[in-house]
Amino acid sequence: MQELLCQVCGGPADTSDDGVLWLLKDHRDDWSGWPDGMGVTEPPVCLTCVDVSTSACPALRRGYAVIRAKTYPVAGVLGVKPSGPGGPDLVPFGDPRLPWVLALELVRQLGQCTILN
Repeated sequence: MQELLCQVCGGPADTSDDGVLWLLKDHRDDWSGWPDGMGVTEPPVCLTCVDVSTSACPALRRGYAVIRAKTYPVAGVLGVKPSGPGGPDLVPFGDPRLPWVLALELVRQLGQCTILN
C-alpha cells in the first residue's frame, strides 16, 4: 500500500495522467460523489490484474467499480484499541485515539476520482 503496488501481482499499479487505478466494491449508491473522500485499505491494481481480480475475488462478484484517483494520500490506519471492545475502526492521522490503536492496515483517502465502468 505504501509503495502503490498492485494488490494481486505486486508489480507497479497502473498510473496515467488520470490517476492511479483502483478496483473497489461498487458502492456508488452510498453517497453523491462516491468514491471521492472514501478511505480504502485495498492497494491499487495494474491493468493486467483487473480481469483476474474480478473473476477470482468473491467480494467483487456482487459488483465492482474500476476507478482512477488523482489524489490518494495516506490518511490514517485501520486498527483496534488493544483493550477496547469492537472490531477494527478507521482512525485518521491527528485523531487523539491514534497512539492507543493497534494498526492493522494503512488507509488512503481517494480524491478526484473518475469511474471507468
